[in-house]
Formats: sequence, C-alpha cells, structure tokens
Amino acid sequence: MDSVAREQLAAYGVTAPEDDTPVSEDLSRMAHEAVKNFHECFWWWNAEAPIKTRDDVREVIEALRENGGHRAWWTAQALHKCL
Repeated sequence: MDSVAREQLAAYGVTAPEDDTPVSEDLSRMAHEAVKNFHECFWWWNAEAPIKTRDDVREVIEALRENGGHRAWWTAQALHKCL
C-alpha cells in the first residue's frame, strides 16, 4: 500500500496495515528531538526508545498534533513531509 493511501485511511480512522519500513538517521534524529522538545506531548513515551520505522514516526506526529500547540503542530508537519 502506498503512503498516500495509508494516510487517507488513517485520516478516516481506518487502521492501515503496519509499515515497518525503516527511516533515515536524519528523520529518526528529528523525531527524537521532537520527543525531547515537546516532552509534555509524550508523558507516556520512553525518551530513549528507538524510532526506527515509519510507524514510529507516525506515532510521534500523531502525539504532536493531538497534545501540542502550534509549534508542535508545525514540527509534526515537518516530520510528515519527510515520510
């Protein structure tokens, strides 16, 4: 399933199959920085947990959008563009 279809399914609340595609080191680093910078959005997240797959990054994006303010939302957008 391509990423556009997966995002559309997710937008309508349909659970898409897991995407274990590995992400680049840069994207992983960006996601870790977001977790550290917006720790209030990730009270349940282990800050040392590895962010290795597209699903991990999507989880970070979702938490930023749901629990953060404007800066967190813009950070989520930047991460989403890199997927």
